[in-house]
Amino acid sequence: MASKSTPLRAKSSTVPAVAHADVLAKNPAVQRGWASELKERILLYAEKKEDDAEKNEDDAEKDEDDAEKDEDDAYKFIDKLLPCSVPYPDNQDVATLKAAFDDYNPVAGQEVSSYPSLIAGMRSLVSTFPPQKRLDIVDTSGSNLYFPFNSFKKHHQYTQPDISLSFPGETVTRGDWQTISMAIEVKGDDKQDPFVKDDNASTHVRTVEQLAKNARNLLLAHGFLSAFVVGIYGRTVRLARFDHAYGVVARPFSLDDDDGARVLQKFLWHFVHPVVGHRVVGSDPTVMPFTDDDREWVKTQLSALKPRNWEAHVGELEKGRRVEVYDQRTGRCVPYLAYHLVDVNGRLFSRATMVWRAIEDTRVWKDGKLVPDPNSARQVQPRILKEAWRQLVRRAETEFYDRLESTIPEEDMFGLARMECGGDIGSLELRWWKRRDSAIPPIIPPAAQPADLPVPFCSTGRDNALANHFLAPTVDHVPPFAFPLPYPQHQTYSSRIKDSKRIHCERSHVRIVIADVGHPLTEFKSSREMVAAMRDAIEGHRIAWERANVLHRDVSLGNILIADDAPDGSHRGFLHDWDYSSMGPIDADSQGNAASLMEDDEEISPENIEEHKERTGTYYFMAIALLELDPDIKHQPHHDLESAYWVLVWVVLRHTLCQRDGGPDGEDLCKMLFGVYEDHLSTGQKANWLRNKKEIIVLHNKPLTTLINRFNDLVGLSQTSKFDPVPRVELTHMVVLAAFDEALAMDGWPEDDWKACTLLEKPRTNVPPKPIVADALRSKTASKKALTAGLPTVPSGSASGSHAQPQRSGTKRANEDDEPAPSGATHSRKRSKASAMAPPPAPGSGSGNAVAGPSGTTTSGGRGQRSGSRAAPTLSRQPSRRSSRIEAQKEKKASGSDSAR
Repeated sequence: MASKSTPLRAKSSTVPAVAHADVLAKNPAVQRGWASELKERILLYAEKKEDDAEKNEDDAEKDEDDAEKDEDDAYKFIDKLLPCSVPYPDNQDVATLKAAFDDYNPVAGQEVSSYPSLIAGMRSLVSTFPPQKRLDIVDTSGSNLYFPFNSFKKHHQYTQPDISLSFPGETVTRGDWQTISMAIEVKGDDKQDPFVKDDNASTHVRTVEQLAKNARNLLLAHGFLSAFVVGIYGRTVRLARFDHAYGVVARPFSLDDDDGARVLQKFLWHFVHPVVGHRVVGSDPTVMPFTDDDREWVKTQLSALKPRNWEAHVGELEKGRRVEVYDQRTGRCVPYLAYHLVDVNGRLFSRATMVWRAIEDTRVWKDGKLVPDPNSARQVQPRILKEAWRQLVRRAETEFYDRLESTIPEEDMFGLARMECGGDIGSLELRWWKRRDSAIPPIIPPAAQPADLPVPFCSTGRDNALANHFLAPTVDHVPPFAFPLPYPQHQTYSSRIKDSKRIHCERSHVRIVIADVGHPLTEFKSSREMVAAMRDAIEGHRIAWERANVLHRDVSLGNILIADDAPDGSHRGFLHDWDYSSMGPIDADSQGNAASLMEDDEEISPENIEEHKERTGTYYFMAIALLELDPDIKHQPHHDLESAYWVLVWVVLRHTLCQRDGGPDGEDLCKMLFGVYEDHLSTGQKANWLRNKKEIIVLHNKPLTTLINRFNDLVGLSQTSKFDPVPRVELTHMVVLAAFDEALAMDGWPEDDWKACTLLEKPRTNVPPKPIVADALRSKTASKKALTAGLPTVPSGSASGSHAQPQRSGTKRANEDDEPAPSGATHSRKRSKASAMAPPPAPGSGSGNAVAGPSGTTTSGGRGQRSGSRAAPTLSRQPSRRSSRIEAQKEKKASGSDSAR
């Protein structure tokens, strides 16, 4: 089987984040990226008419233009998209409500001065709410709200929402997203409404971008299924709902209208009275934020198990969550406590993948509280919990795990992650929703269900599942009571409201628990550990292809993990994340038929499935041939093997002391190779890289120098061109694995040779740089004579780097643009992989005064040094550019005779 390369559908919302300058919001490429992200993804709310199916494209475009003339208005937006459990008390005096905003007199360019009167008016609207439903409404225009998770905030710009709302009955107590349920952006003039068509399109995009960033942060911070944000432009109000497929915007209304204030109050009333969900409309009923008891139980379990680096992993427990996982193999509900975020895709309209470390919650409910199960002695183990929103035209990742595990014996699942449980919640919920008009089977009385049976999964939450006592779960079960909402919530539904032609953009919510636990390649302790992990993952790729006819199609930095505490004989690294994969038939197996894709989703004609798929692959690591926009190219295994080469290059350039023979050092090379934003430029850079005759020299590491140059030759010889259509060497698993095995068998691997990458650190001004070995190595202006200044040597088991924090600004918007825009350290057509991980802690660390750092790191003074025993620095002469080159030449000569070239 050879799968056709997915047609180019540019989906970039971010520029490649190779260095700090690449993630600034002032970067034109970043601005273009957000414009691309939002293009055709903002819909004006209008309910679909019965004859929509008969309209042609011209009619559809006319509907878009005439949306504001449509009979649908903000009231219908509220009733349809914010279903309410308690009817809005329609006994308010309209004149009194309107008077709440008499003092609000916004002026363009001076809107900050009008915030107090606007907030006072909104507080008046919620003052009649019951105390437990009342919202705290505060001015946050001067507060820097960073990306919700500390480990990834340097990849994203901070925001300053003008006004923030709390959760019901609570207050906004911290300068971050954890206590905020909704954000409001304010402009001083009605003409600044960005959802009208005029000559200010570029300005309007930046205005919508503010709403979109706030929505993205709310979705990720709380695990919301949808997020609501508000734009107030002069006295014009826009209500907006965002999920991971679309933004839907209500028809505008004005605070000058007789019932304008009433509409806003009704919106807030509905928001705090959800039909399902724990606190507000849009919250996931199968997710609960950690309580104090949850945090304590997690710490108790991990302290007993003592898994790798566990003390650093509990550094942000206040952001953890209890998640109910749907196991489609059994139909049951399996609760997990997600305590540490490993990776996150920071894009809004995307899979929005979140990868957590988690443990199963084996406690039982008693008197309304979770308590340890006295009848269970089972010891929980850390697992990887992944949740993502798959595009409907793609298979659920669970199907690929089912294929792998059904065709490959367990003892042969080498280099491959194994699924413990999981399922597509959106498909389950769609089956339930589609049955809404059919007869509801009788509910089983409580006595009929034994107490020890597993709890069936219910997408509207545990309370519904337990209160109805329905039978023990089955694989294809659906809750035996009416679906309580107008639309599914775990499968996006904007196109079902507006335009069925857009359904290919809708997404379905999937959760998977992986039994194998690992850490990123960029957190290796020694480079040999990283290389061994890559070798075993490539072996897993071979097994999946040859034994199960499954091709991964997205070999990237985030999809290869170093196994945690791997026992002898087990794989040292593994390949995971199969939701971009392709699967061919085995014998009479019909799973390769695209027509079966939509069995539990809305139907899309098979001929349109490939057309609507977004291109797969993580941008930096895509094979050259896949970047060349040839619609007839077939995605083959050798493309994935080439991706493995670019992964190796990325890690070596950023996290080892290396340089091109006689040329720039690794970090400079990384910027030159990966720091381009267009396909044709990336193609040219990679091709030139392979043709360069100068070797990469990894200092003091002959085996890694041998491997990277051998792998470079193999990839270079496998390329084809117009004049050389047949590759001189076929890139196969056998030749690639042989190169890895040869290098791993060599002597001379160094210990503790990891180095911090400083490319994403914010440059500090007016502060003399702290010299480190890597800085000296890459200095292009150093004198040919050795400098007399002393240079501290990096101690064994430590690393240097800078974790500079962005400066807090008192200016509302000007300084926002100086912070990183939403971009991960890797760039995907579908998502951004946060790859520039911070240093791993030294083995045995985790005690003392260390402070938890990004991705499970610890720092203890100095410039990003890993914690642990700190050797006293020894002084040495700083190498000049000439001395660095001499040392590199020596390394080359030492390795030249052993390189298979």
